[in-house]
Parts: sequence; C-alpha cells; structure tokens
Amino acid sequence: MTNEDFNNQDTSTNRNPEKTQPSIGKKPSRAIWIVFLVFIALVAIVFLTQHKEPIDWVEDYQAGLELAKQQNKPVLLAFYKQFTPMSTSTFENTYNNPDVKKFVEQNFIPILIDVDKQPEIAKHYNIGYYPTHYIKQPDSDDIFGPMMGFDPPSLFIKKLKDLLQEMGQLDE
Repeated sequence: MTNEDFNNQDTSTNRNPEKTQPSIGKKPSRAIWIVFLVFIALVAIVFLTQHKEPIDWVEDYQAGLELAKQQNKPVLLAFYKQFTPMSTSTFENTYNNPDVKKFVEQNFIPILIDVDKQPEIAKHYNIGYYPTHYIKQPDSDDIFGPMMGFDPPSLFIKKLKDLLQEMGQLDE
C-alpha cells in the first residue's frame, strides 16, 4: 500500500468500537446530579420563604413585670434550660409558629427565663422541668399553671386559652 492509498483509505469501516459506543455511566450520572440540584434548590426556596419569627420575648424578669403592669396584660413566664430536648422542640416547633406568636403577643407580656442564668427566679417558682410555663397576673402574686413540657402549636394555644379562661381573662 502506497502512502497515497493509505491516506485515501476509507476508515469508516475500521472504527474502534471503544470510541463509538456511548459511555454508559455518564448520562445517568448527569441526570442524577440535575435532579439532586433541583431538589436542593426547592428545599432552599421553601426554607427561605418560611417566615418563622419567634415570639418577641422579654428576658429581664423585672422589666417584663413592669411592662405587664403598664399594658395591663398577664405575663407568660416561660422557663427553659438550653440543650434539653423538650426546650429545643418547643423553640423549634411551637414558639416559632406564627399562630402561637400572634396569640401570645396579643394576650401576654412573654418573659423568657433561662434557668441557668436566672436560677433564683426558677427556684422561686419551684421549676424542675423544662420548659415550664406559668401565667401571672401583673398586679398580684396569683399564678396559673403550670404547663410543662413540649406541646404542638394548636395544643399550646388551647392550654393558654384554658388558663386565661380560668383567670377570667377570656370569655368563651
């Protein structure tokens, strides 16, 4: 075979089978990545569009009591201990709920008490379980409750309504 014959030779029949077959692993891998990225984008959109704003807590006990007297509202005392499962669940699932936030802020002056930072107040109320909630009249020593442990939002609101009704603050 001469050089000219070699250069003019039809190579279409002499294909290398390894080069002409599609790569089996690449297309499904790309599809999986696309599905994964779309899923991550949807999760991010859902997460970013949720407007979870926690209750606007007063963390100074005395200041909260004074504010309650000024506004003539009962006080919601919320005793918690960081990193306990029930306190964490209450913060993540109940206090961040928009219905809970609205109900609490309309009807109470909410005071949040970290029992590790304010142990004397926790001792005064005989707190031994977290979270524990009491309702207190601003102008007296009367307290109503306790509500102890984690409650989902609807049950938390119901229990608060029941306590308000017991206090004569809510007609139903």
